[in-house]
Amino acid sequence: MKSLFVDYSQRYNRKNQLNTNGEAVIQIRMYLNGQTRYYSTGIYIKPSEWNAKKNLPKDHTTLKKVNQLLLQLETYETDYRKEHKRFTLENFDDFGKPIKQATPINTSFSKFMTEQHQAEKVLNQPSWRVRELSIKFFRIYKPEVSFLEVNHSLIQGFEYFLRAKKLHTNTIAYHHKHIKKYILRAIKDDFIQQKANPYLIFKIGKQDTKSEFLTREEIERFENIKFNEKEIFEEKTRDMFLFGVYTGLRFMDIYRLKKSNFLEESDGLILDYQAGKTQKYGKKYLNILFDGKCNAIAHKYMPEDDSRTLFKGCTNPKVNKALKTLAKRARIAKALCFKDSRDTFGTQLILKASASVVQSEMQHSSLAQTQKYIHLSDEMKKQELSKIKW
Repeated sequence: MKSLFVDYSQRYNRKNQLNTNGEAVIQIRMYLNGQTRYYSTGIYIKPSEWNAKKNLPKDHTTLKKVNQLLLQLETYETDYRKEHKRFTLENFDDFGKPIKQATPINTSFSKFMTEQHQAEKVLNQPSWRVRELSIKFFRIYKPEVSFLEVNHSLIQGFEYFLRAKKLHTNTIAYHHKHIKKYILRAIKDDFIQQKANPYLIFKIGKQDTKSEFLTREEIERFENIKFNEKEIFEEKTRDMFLFGVYTGLRFMDIYRLKKSNFLEESDGLILDYQAGKTQKYGKKYLNILFDGKCNAIAHKYMPEDDSRTLFKGCTNPKVNKALKTLAKRARIAKALCFKDSRDTFGTQLILKASASVVQSEMQHSSLAQTQKYIHLSDEMKKQELSKIKW
């Protein structure tokens, strides 16, 4: 017998072992979502009393008792689903007991997403505020969404909404990635069925982007920008970007640096850090990298204690906006963003060190990630050669 959800069938002498009376028990096999559980009927019969071909007991009275138990199990499952809106094989542990009244559950995907996001705040993840913007956009697009409304049409509509804002394809992809994350959590918590995941059929578009990097000459022009006494933020932004050029650290890892991350040695500072993206630990010998220029920047902005970070106030949006202006002042015809500092570090380092050293310094998990900087360096050599007046 089969339910709409759990598959039920009868099994006899599953362990192929008879008791002292030459009998074995009849069991009910229950199968659901790749899991199997057996329930004993408490009825023992001899092998001669079992119809192996039909998988049934030969005796009608015994068959009636087994079928009655099957019906009770099916009824229990049905009633449990009506009350709790879900069911697992573990719920059979309470078979024979009154079904407990279900506690009210959240039926709102919008509320679920917001609660999940707020719970993540204590983790201090670099991408927390980015996900906050994705949720904000989603709630502007549609303020209230139930779990049942999470489908392909909803996600397709969100795509059109983001495109109407003239966002870059890769920015839209990031917003989809964050919403997809919360849908997968809702599936894990049984609020949404796996087959209802709209991202199984909706494909997130992504566009290859050209990596920008600075040549040695461009770095020097960036270093030589002059600031007046009122341009405190602009100077701090320039120095923060250069610190990334000199160390190869990601924006958030630099933004979170505190006094306790630095160890003072006789020949300079040693930076001890944990990468937010990979959670890997690393060290940077600041007196060695780029002739110790990052060492000077660290000293310049070093706070008195850990109550402040070195580059407090230099948020990613503000920094990226300021970098566009600073690039023009340095006569660099590139739309700089902070990520370009890391690309510049890798590109410059690959010219002077082996790929394995670059891989270690940039904390790449595979050498394939590092190969990109070899190609970038080929481009840089091409640029330099084109300037030669033969």
